[in-house]
Amino acid sequence: MKRNQIAWWLWAGGTVLIVLSWMEVVSATVGWIGFAIGFVGSVISWGVRPPRGEQQPETSQTDKKD
Repeated sequence: MKRNQIAWWLWAGGTVLIVLSWMEVVSATVGWIGFAIGFVGSVISWGVRPPRGEQQPETSQTDKKD
């Protein structure tokens, strides 16, 4: 499983726990735990970068025409 897929599942699972706490199916504490899980998923997704060979090449100042 790829890291971005793990991040998505963490975020989605945390969101489900938050919504369940709003509907009073689970306690508010579980909702806050869901918030923390979703936050971890978000942080992981921010750190995901494409593999080295798949990155877009950066343009340098010498590539620009005057």
